Amino acid sequence: MELQDLIKISIEDWHKEYKPVINHVNPDASFDDGNGGTMFETYGPELEFVLDVAKKTPLHVWTYMDGKNYPLICEGYHLVNRIGYFLTTKPAKPNTQYEIHLP
Repeated sequence: MELQDLIKISIEDWHKEYKPVINHVNPDASFDDGNGGTMFETYGPELEFVLDVAKKTPLHVWTYMDGKNYPLICEGYHLVNRIGYFLTTKPAKPNTQYEIHLP
């Protein structure tokens, strides 16, 4: 697979465009904007749910990770340096790399 594009956007713009879903497994999930947390953990039932989604619709899975100089969110399911996962209603674009920078 050859990457065609690199998209760098803010967490606010990513949230508006891709619409992370509420973590229904954990009512105390992180990244809660008052409507419920959207981050899924890297273990247990939350990870099992993320893996199930990744098998069926991989472009809807995003990884929150430690970047080289700062934490970021990127498209896809990743193991290395992962902090957590997000699932979105709108999929990532195929063959595109994303860098969502957190404040």
